[in-house]
Amino acid sequence: MERFGPTRRGGPLFRWLGEPLAIDLANTVMVVREGESVDLLDSDEALETWLELERPRLGDCRFALWDRAELLAAREDVRSLFTARATGGPFERAAVERLNAASRGAPVAPQLRLTAGGDCQVIAEERIADMPALLAAIARSAIDLLAEHGRSPLRICGAPSCGMFFIGRRRWCCAACGNRARAARHYEGRKARTATPASVTTD
Repeated sequence: MERFGPTRRGGPLFRWLGEPLAIDLANTVMVVREGESVDLLDSDEALETWLELERPRLGDCRFALWDRAELLAAREDVRSLFTARATGGPFERAAVERLNAASRGAPVAPQLRLTAGGDCQVIAEERIADMPALLAAIARSAIDLLAEHGRSPLRICGAPSCGMFFIGRRRWCCAACGNRARAARHYEGRKARTATPASVTTD
């Protein structure tokens, strides 16, 4: 489900939220063009906004403002592994090891919850009260997504100025990106058809 954040420079500060936690974090980097990206968590204010938008599932995690470098380092590991999974490239061993260490950093306490029908369900409750717990939640989210790749593949949107991660077998992360990609292909095709070869002169 799309959940747009505040705007910056005329566009959404965060393109869309509401995906699994690790994808929401990975997508705080926007690829403008090949080799060039924009960090959407480039300030404490931006990070505070993202944490507030994620509050419904994370709770109050403003403590991460004092450990921003740790969070961004975890994001780079997640992005590295997601990119490898989506493109079929090699996995970085150090990133795998750091993700596993983060996952071990906070316990998960299984709990029973009564359903509306009077049945019991088991839920894995994570109390996110400090940085190790937040990093563990991110790591476990990433591990689940990497493990589920065969059934729900991780993909990278190839539309211009996007590069967002998403789950599914569609080609683009959203309809707007599909439209933008088709428009870009149409423009390039028109440009190629109307281009004329340079005249050649001989002495």
